Amino acid sequence: MTDMRRRMGVLAAGAATVALVATPLTALAEDEAMATVSEACQAANLDDVLKNPGRLTLSTDNPAFGPWWGGDPSVDPDSGWEFSYPPSGEGLEGGVAYAIAHALGFEDDQIDWLQNTAFELAFAPGPKPFDFHMAQISIREERAENVDFTDPYFDANQSLVANAGTDITSAASIADLKGYNLGAAVGTTSLQFIEEQIQPDHEPQVFNNNADLVQALENQQIDGLVVDLGSAFFVIAVQLSDGTIVGQFPTSAQQDQIGAVLELDSPLTDCVNEAIAAITASGELQAIYDATITQAQSVPVLE
Repeated sequence: MTDMRRRMGVLAAGAATVALVATPLTALAEDEAMATVSEACQAANLDDVLKNPGRLTLSTDNPAFGPWWGGDPSVDPDSGWEFSYPPSGEGLEGGVAYAIAHALGFEDDQIDWLQNTAFELAFAPGPKPFDFHMAQISIREERAENVDFTDPYFDANQSLVANAGTDITSAASIADLKGYNLGAAVGTTSLQFIEEQIQPDHEPQVFNNNADLVQALENQQIDGLVVDLGSAFFVIAVQLSDGTIVGQFPTSAQQDQIGAVLELDSPLTDCVNEAIAAITASGELQAIYDATITQAQSVPVLE
């Protein structure tokens, strides 16, 4: 998906900071061993590298969608879609964001959230207003020329979504998709997957954003659309009236590694990596995955 923000076609300008107290998903795992980092990476010793001393400034897209973020839904007045802003700490990235913060030693009331960080601005050159940003962003060499990426916290398979009951839903392999008309959003890894891995008989149709892509499928202008699996769950749950996930593609075909974004050469990057390693070793990262993305296991693989 990974570039869900681009495909949603919702770009916002400016950044307002809000400090909200939440009950993160990770608080449910109190019996697990506390994830730890080195002394140099503990919150009390990070004032010199934080955007605001004593406080951790985090960022994601707004709207922020499940299964990446959760909480009490609001309604986007432009699209009518329900969404939740991330301080709830629910969803995969919501849970991981708070788990990283806790591993570094920050309490919930020491965390501030930036609203309206535009997707492209997150990995554009220049200073950043956040300490780190999480928004299903694929780790890419060209992006890493402008920003730091953390070690990956999620691997996302690409997937195929179609209208229920259509011929393409009987596809059981990549080869079965050759004759269909497929679509993806411009500039995404999903489009790259169609071109390089599926190589259909018809040129893939390219759309400016995910809203246009989904509308084209709804209108039967295309037979199927390709998005990462996390986005596919959102598409069928919220955007399509009668959609289905035909299948996910195998890791061996193409998999996106998702990482957090920091300012280029940020002194905080190594510490966030320590935190990711700590919550991985403690089992907390896997627990968050199991609580938010387990439905992925029931999606067939198209090889």
